[in-house]
Parts: sequence; structure tokens; C-alpha cells
Amino acid sequence: RVNASIASFDSLYIKETRKRKLVVPTSDYGIEKTEDTVGGYVRESEPGIYDYMIVLDFKSLYPSIIRTFNIDPLGLVADCKGKNLISVPSGTCFKRELGILPELIEELWEHREVARKEKNELSRYAIKILMNSFYGVMASTSCRFFSTKLANSITETGHFLIKLTSKKIEEMGYRVVYNDTDSCFVVSNATDLKEAEKIGKKLQDDINNFYDSYLKKEFGVKSFLELEFDKCFVKCLMPKLRGSEKGAKKRYAGLMIKDGKERIDITGLEAVRGDWTDLAKKYQNELLDRIFHDKDIINFTRKFITDVNSGKYDDLLVYKKSLRKDLADYAVETPHKKAAKKILAHGGKISSNIIRYVMTTDGPEPVGYVDHKIDYAHYIEKQIKPIAESVLVFFGQDFDDILKGDKQKGLGDY
Repeated sequence: RVNASIASFDSLYIKETRKRKLVVPTSDYGIEKTEDTVGGYVRESEPGIYDYMIVLDFKSLYPSIIRTFNIDPLGLVADCKGKNLISVPSGTCFKRELGILPELIEELWEHREVARKEKNELSRYAIKILMNSFYGVMASTSCRFFSTKLANSITETGHFLIKLTSKKIEEMGYRVVYNDTDSCFVVSNATDLKEAEKIGKKLQDDINNFYDSYLKKEFGVKSFLELEFDKCFVKCLMPKLRGSEKGAKKRYAGLMIKDGKERIDITGLEAVRGDWTDLAKKYQNELLDRIFHDKDIINFTRKFITDVNSGKYDDLLVYKKSLRKDLADYAVETPHKKAAKKILAHGGKISSNIIRYVMTTDGPEPVGYVDHKIDYAHYIEKQIKPIAESVLVFFGQDFDDILKGDKQKGLGDY
């Protein structure tokens, strides 16, 4: 995929260098990185259950940064010597003469807007992916324009902007509880969805106006940044990092209401991960629905465990894991390797690289070759308990408490 993106980049970029009668360097596949490239800024969340959480998102942040600061491989001035240069927040310098890459992005941007207006989603998405690949291309040693300084000038500017955006939002009297590369999660303090949406749109406009003047004054550039009010979660769960008091990254869920219809968006949690069973997904989806609608979760969890032990959910207990190499090449006896060996021991054949198995009192056994009783204690401990405890902490209880029949605490008690 990286090589395909590099080929696309070269195809576009080199055509423009020919028009300007410039010669590009040849690819040097033997080059090694002498320093690491900086990734996007992701801040730990502040754990909790929030009402009316606003999500503000920069539209195509990295392409916008490239356009705004005229970041271009052939415009890079490594020693920052010269007059009339643009110095990005990381200290890297670029010529002010319009570079090829910013010009390409401007053209692609216009094509994407045409596709959006024509409701051509395939074309719009393809252009978006192409623009967003440019940073990754220049951060790859396989690219003829590879430069750590060039790549970091984009990501470090992203760090600077998202932190500054959060600071300005908090100066306006709102609390930012999470950042994820190009977004800010803001507690709106609103009492209803209409008020929250009004606040979101005002923050969007105020921040965009701020950058219009700030970037012109501080860097002498025109801002192409565009912060959007993306959505509002009527309720939002930010879990703690498992086994820690710290907040998790890229893990949250929120209840949205659009056109009178409810939808729960889930990011990074077990319900959307392929390495968890359908049992875990069913429990977490129902648990989130109850949290977001202020329903009982203690008795629900207690009954769910009873149902697991009674065999009600036996059809949801299957693990699915890929065999990515020959069995002999696995140094560790992983559960799916053990299950695969049992298929062969029963005279069966491994016709797919996906091994489907359940946990029994004799360990993992492949579907179709289960000889022992299901180990329900395993599923309760490994599939239900981690999900439950990530939520129960906000109600002043842990998993063992609810099994003992302790009284449930409400959100108001937290």
C-alpha cells in the first residue's frame, strides 16, 4: 500500500516538476532513518460519563497544514538560511514561493468539493485518501523525497495546532477532555441537544476566525485550516485504561441523535474488535445502551452472568483467530494453535486460515470437535469482567460487588 501511494505521489508530483523544468532526485532504497518521525498527537482522555459532549474536528488537517505553511519537498530550506522564509512551529523553514505540493492539494481539494456536490462518494473518498497519504509517503524511506525533517514539520505543526485549539476553547470557558490527532472532545455544559449544537457551531466559527488572524500575524500565511463541528454525543463514555487510573486513548462510546433516530458510536472498545467473542459484544452493546438511557446495569449484569452459566449464550462463545504461519513456526502454544492441532488430531483438515474455537475445561477446542464442557468461568473472567469493570468504576462498585448483591449506585452518586 505504501509503494502504491508513493507511485501515485510521484505520478502527480513529477509531472509538475517537468512543467517547472526541475529535476527530481532518484530513489535511494538503501537509505536508513537516523531519527524517528513524530506521530499524531493523541492525549489521554479524562475518564467519565459525560452529557452533551461536542466533537470538533479539523477537516483534512495534514493537507491543510501543507497548504497553509507551503510545505513542499523542493521548498525545504534545511538550514533556514535565507530571506522571506516560512518557519513552521517545529522550526523547519520553507520558501514562500508557492510549492508544488500545496498547489497539488489545492487542485485535489477543488476536485473533492465537486465530487461532494455531485454526491459522488467514491470519487470524494478516493481523493481524500490520496491527499491524506502525502504525509505518510514523505515519511517513508522508499520515497525519493523522504525527509524526517519534512515529515515532522507536518505532524509537529499538528501537535501545536491541536494543543493551541484546546487552550483557546478552555479560555472560552469549556473543558476539553480528549484530543485525537485532529479532534477536540469538549464538555458543552449544555442542558439539551439544541443548545449543545449551538455551542458547537459557535466554537467552530470562533476558532476558525482566530486562526485566520493568528496565522497571518504570527507566520505571515493565509490559514487553510477548517475546524468543523462534527457531532454531539448526548451521552459519552470515556473509560479508564484497564488496570490503571489513567484515561484510555482511542477508546470511547457515545449516544447520538440525528433526525430523531438514536445511534451509538463505538471506537476502540471490545464491541467493535475482531479478537473478542460475540458474547462480549452483546454484553457491551446492551450495557452501553443501559448506561446511555440511565437504566439498571447491576441486576442486568448479574442476570447476564446467570444466563451465561446456564448455556443460554453458547452460540456466542466462539473465538476467531487467523493462522498467519505454519503451526511449526509458532514458538508459543497459542489457543488457536492448540485448537488447530486438535482438528488434525481428530483427522480433520484446516481448510481456512481462520480457526474457530471455544474454551472448555480441557482448554481451547475447535468448533465441530468439542469433547469437553464449556468453561463458563473463563468467559465470565476474560470476556465479561473486563468490560463490566471499565464501567462499574463510575458507579463506585467492582465486578465482585455486583455478584455479592450490593446495592446499585446511580450516576448522581458518582
